[in-house]
Amino acid sequence: MMIYLIAVTAGMLIYTLIFIKLSSYGQQKDLIKKRLHSVADHKKNFSLDEELSKPLSERIFKPLFKNILQGIRRFIPEERTANGKAQSSQSIKLKKQLRQAGIKISVNEYHLVRLMVMFGSGAILAMISLSLDLPLFGIFFLGMIGIYAAFVILRFHLARRISYRHSEMQKMLPEVLDMLSVSVEAGLGLEQAMVHVVNHFEGPLIDEIAITNREMSMGRNRKEALLLLGDRCEIEEMKTFVRAIVQAMQLGISIKNVLRSQSALMRQTRRNKIEEKAMQVSVKILLPMAFFIFPVIFIVLLGPAFVKIAVNFL
Repeated sequence: MMIYLIAVTAGMLIYTLIFIKLSSYGQQKDLIKKRLHSVADHKKNFSLDEELSKPLSERIFKPLFKNILQGIRRFIPEERTANGKAQSSQSIKLKKQLRQAGIKISVNEYHLVRLMVMFGSGAILAMISLSLDLPLFGIFFLGMIGIYAAFVILRFHLARRISYRHSEMQKMLPEVLDMLSVSVEAGLGLEQAMVHVVNHFEGPLIDEIAITNREMSMGRNRKEALLLLGDRCEIEEMKTFVRAIVQAMQLGISIKNVLRSQSALMRQTRRNKIEEKAMQVSVKILLPMAFFIFPVIFIVLLGPAFVKIAVNFL
């Protein structure tokens, strides 16, 4: 019986981890499938009951998931913001981190997933310790270790995704600025050049530019949309680029010249960072040399002497 409980808990934990990793991809793929099915159903010209035509996840699991989130929301501390909405500072910070990491789930959904992973890990370690006939204190201690380890791993995973997304933005920024500069020099406006970039590139930076382009097309001021772009990206190079574009619009400077200069500046900045990392290699290689190469050299050089000393003593 204990083995079955461990297997079920481990399966739930693995499912939750896969859900965290592939949720955004699954949502995009489901949206594409839904559109294709709607087109196919329209061509076949038949209709089903609207409620029964929904997938099982929307009819059963989504309402259950919503009820669980409402129960968890009661235990989350809240405070009133300036616009009257109840929201805690931790929730605002976590929402910003989720957006920077590219995780397209709400704060409450992330809280639920984190609780499932934490208690699932604790339950697995507690069941393993129970099968080993450990005392009650040992079972409780291992369960708490599993909960804390899952909490730390999830925080590390979120920070790692944020760092990876920022690095991808920094790598893509010079190419994107080159394309913007070429498009503007060819006669396109800034908005049309951004659309051209979105259609020909992929990546986290392109997703943020697409959001900015939609905001401007829906009526938001260009200055505000660009400043929000710099705030969302959270990288210094992008903030510098946004400030340069905003200043050029305020002073009436040609955006074409600003884009050309910013593109050259970004490439020089990336070249400097690569040279800096290359200069750090000689320092970082000392640690593996001290632990793996020097002992082998000592064995090769001093090994025959130790053999002769041992033979003389024997």
